Amino acid sequence: MSTTSPGQVLSQEEIDRFWKDGYLLIRGVLTKSEARHYAGLIIDMLPRDLRIPDHWWAYDGRFKPFNTPGNETFDSPEFIPLYQNERLYQIMVQLLGSPRLLVGDGSVAITMRNNSVHDGDLSQKLHADVAVPEDVDEFLFTPEEVELGGCYYFTDVAPGGGGIHVVPGGHRIVEEEARAVPCGRQLHDKWRDIPHLKTVEVTGEAGDFVLTHHLMPHAASHNRLAEARVAQFFRYMRDDQPWDSGDRPGDRPADHCFNNLQISAMTSLGRRLLGVDPW
Repeated sequence: MSTTSPGQVLSQEEIDRFWKDGYLLIRGVLTKSEARHYAGLIIDMLPRDLRIPDHWWAYDGRFKPFNTPGNETFDSPEFIPLYQNERLYQIMVQLLGSPRLLVGDGSVAITMRNNSVHDGDLSQKLHADVAVPEDVDEFLFTPEEVELGGCYYFTDVAPGGGGIHVVPGGHRIVEEEARAVPCGRQLHDKWRDIPHLKTVEVTGEAGDFVLTHHLMPHAASHNRLAEARVAQFFRYMRDDQPWDSGDRPGDRPADHCFNNLQISAMTSLGRRLLGVDPW
């Protein structure tokens, strides 16, 4: 398993390992206390009467809350510190090669125990959340195009506990397959269904961050354990990213703007990462 130690940005060996494997488990981005705090905020989104709102996603023991129908981003003031985590930002700068970054997504997930055995380990199709829009036929494969996604684990994730599944080196496999044919962006149902690759589960502890390349095939998995897995997802990109991917701050709906409470929770870095202030 690829890991880093608390309190340090990536070494050259860790950077090389990320570009080779396409993913990296970053240890201790949050303290255990911070992770428990955010896990509690998300678990409290579950209605006490367990009447799950129609606009949430719910399948195979996995709940994906939505703020409002069609809006899965949670960026209220209590979540703003996660968008502007200094250590995570420095790691993204190292890997993306620019300090001028934007951050988006902010969706959350709760994966509870599920005893179903008919689907194997995965609870969704293996897919890649690529930065290139689906109506574009070719990747650019430039540094500016690369986006880095990932999620905070707010709970310990043991083997079989609903950890994200990835394909070691899978981002390089996607590039090789896409380069080999015309319209490589359109392969495998626009890379939404990649059945021929084998995955491994990324386990970790509360406060760790699972970092992945945007071409990394990945999937959610069943949780066979008693403890729910609670996570929040983020996506970092350069401000000169060439595509309108829908994840950057400027791609939010036209009627979305930050209120005074959200802005007051932002640091100067957060204001730039979230598109409130220009770089």
